[in-house]
Amino acid sequence: MSDNFVRVNDTTSRLVPTVVLGGEANALSVARSLGAHGIKVVAVNYPYEAVRLSRYVRYVHLENDNSAESWKRFLLGHESDHLRGSVLLACSDEAISLVTDNHAALSDKFLLEEGDPTARRELLDKFAICQRAEESRISTVRYWPVRSTQELEHCMGDLCFPLVMKPLYSPNADLLKGKALLSSDQATLREQFALAKSLQVGVLLMEYIPGGDDQLCSYYTYLDEFGNPLVHFTKRLKRRHPLGSGQGTYHITEWIPEAAELGLKFFRHMNFRGLGNIEFKRDPRDGKLKIIEVNARFTASDCLIAKSGVNLALLTYERLTGQRPSPMLDYEKSLVLCRPVKDALAAWELWKAGDLRLSSWFRDLRRINQFPFFEWRDPMPASFAWRRRARRLGARLWRVMKVRKFRSAPAQSASSAPRSVASYGSYPSAQRTPAEGTE
Repeated sequence: MSDNFVRVNDTTSRLVPTVVLGGEANALSVARSLGAHGIKVVAVNYPYEAVRLSRYVRYVHLENDNSAESWKRFLLGHESDHLRGSVLLACSDEAISLVTDNHAALSDKFLLEEGDPTARRELLDKFAICQRAEESRISTVRYWPVRSTQELEHCMGDLCFPLVMKPLYSPNADLLKGKALLSSDQATLREQFALAKSLQVGVLLMEYIPGGDDQLCSYYTYLDEFGNPLVHFTKRLKRRHPLGSGQGTYHITEWIPEAAELGLKFFRHMNFRGLGNIEFKRDPRDGKLKIIEVNARFTASDCLIAKSGVNLALLTYERLTGQRPSPMLDYEKSLVLCRPVKDALAAWELWKAGDLRLSSWFRDLRRINQFPFFEWRDPMPASFAWRRRARRLGARLWRVMKVRKFRSAPAQSASSAPRSVASYGSYPSAQRTPAEGTE
């Protein structure tokens, strides 16, 4: 056996190390889930992600850390030769893109996740997801692939507002600074499309499903080489922020048979293998669950899933290292994952709209079982995440104060007055959501 395998203790066989590539809270959860079982975890990620400070992780400092291209050079180059034979887990869309684009070369060096890389890459394509859903006779929202300004104007009369504009290829979400833009009218949509076009980002226009965020739910599975599910897990969402378009802030483990049935049907239609997640929203107009997102990776809710008794990271690891883990078809219900700061913002907006009593929110807080970053056994990532959030909030407040000071300044003569902020141009006013979906 290779020297890069590490002995954990006298009673444990040599364990294959794992490289966790990309990701945010999900990467941290994966590292904790594996590290707690004595598995060596190496993180390849951006320097601002909290996972690098986990007690379970050895973070790899790379030249030009802020570029995914540096991940590729490291994984394919001689610097990672000491990790040859390790498990490689992709925890972000750009990580999946990197792995699928270089699958042959990486598979000679690492143990890659199960399944056809072509199918995994296809799930990064929003248009392909909608097509596969229709083929499997699962309800979707109306959608319009638009490639040019002419096509946009041609279909403008058929569009219903508000609608959502998503990057056609998921990894391009970073270019748009979000995985979805909510368009309230034609003028806003034209501005947003012009921005995407200037960035050379293809987009898909999708109908916005009305109704509250508590109509969202998710299904998780892991399909073996025969297409049999080793995992049946569902959960629902209660709140997200920003309302109607942001990342989930309050998740509850709950068995939802309809979501499980539709999700399994979708993945089996694709002949998919490995880890899959699919998100739905119930449309109040016809009562049907409709697909809004599909992921072939761990999501931000992974820590809640593990808390409920379904350790997806360990199951994946055991499968890739030749073991045969038992199916995880049962889990603990009514557990809660909460992002407290963002959930407070969501609750405040719901309260102002008359849709939530603060007493009900306080009762919800007493039910919390899990936070995305904080764990007593591994506190440093949460401390780092909170400090980063505080710095970002401080910078935002400073910008707001500067704008207010500028607006309150005494009027100047036309010849000496500075140009207004608007005269320099601005980005379209749009709500942005980091996920991809609610995860």
